[in-house]
Amino acid sequence: MILGKLEWSLTAATPYVFLARFIKATVQADKTMENMTLFLAETGLMYYPVVVSYSPSLIAAAAVYGAIHTTNKTKTPSWTETLKHYTELIK
Repeated sequence: MILGKLEWSLTAATPYVFLARFIKATVQADKTMENMTLFLAETGLMYYPVVVSYSPSLIAAAAVYGAIHTTNKTKTPSWTETLKHYTELIK
């Protein structure tokens, strides 16, 4: 009731909230890597045990990690200090 008076709208966190931020934090983010990240996140969401066992931020981080390794042609370091900072995860 109070939130309605303040005109606030709350929603549940999904991996997509975190994906946008994590993708921006990658060094080699391009359209191919972004599409692969979204694909991997959507694939993970189709499995109910994944959705209920892991946090949305961890699902998003795993999708970014998988996409980086799938699309990384230069073999540059994949999990940068920037990604560690934003995801709060160490490789």
